[in-house]
Amino acid sequence: MAQLLALLRQLPVGPLLGQLALWTLLACLALLWLPLSSLQSLYLKDWVSNNGFTLGLGVVLSATYLLAWALRIGFGELLGRQQMVQRRQQITDKLTVLDSSERAVLREFFLQGKSLVSMPLNHPAVEELKQTGVLEQVGGVEHYAIEGPVATMKIAAVARSQLNRQRLSIPEGSPSETQRAALLAARPEFANSLARGRRHAA
Repeated sequence: MAQLLALLRQLPVGPLLGQLALWTLLACLALLWLPLSSLQSLYLKDWVSNNGFTLGLGVVLSATYLLAWALRIGFGELLGRQQMVQRRQQITDKLTVLDSSERAVLREFFLQGKSLVSMPLNHPAVEELKQTGVLEQVGGVEHYAIEGPVATMKIAAVARSQLNRQRLSIPEGSPSETQRAALLAARPEFANSLARGRRHAA
């Protein structure tokens, strides 16, 4: 299916070409289906008789073009839905096997109480979560001397709906001082430097 869609994508399409193909199809069909009396009254009987093959070819070509255009749209939507299902499953599978470093990265959104958090893209856990679709990049990339490339990240909507305190190892209710200290100690190594604003432009 992907190969068929790639082939269909090579088809030149656009509003103008689509309208031209549609009007060509309608015009050719109208001339071929008009009664002889109507063609004779329009002085088109002889012209249609002499150009019947051309009109038929116009019907075939325009109809084929419109069919290919429709198939391109239909297969594109179907493939998009399949990719969305696969992406959801990939995110679900990843959230069931989070390691401690990946949990710490995701906990930053809860600890900071923000939906957008700046993170270094070359951090292994950030990179893995981004590749699996759990994290999504928002905006461009800034380069810094210490952290390297840094971008604003957010948790994907599919992943956010599946995250909870238990999955992220966050205590229920208000954490005790010991639990709070443990959460702060488990934060990613880049969290403190970014929070204190110790980044220096490269």
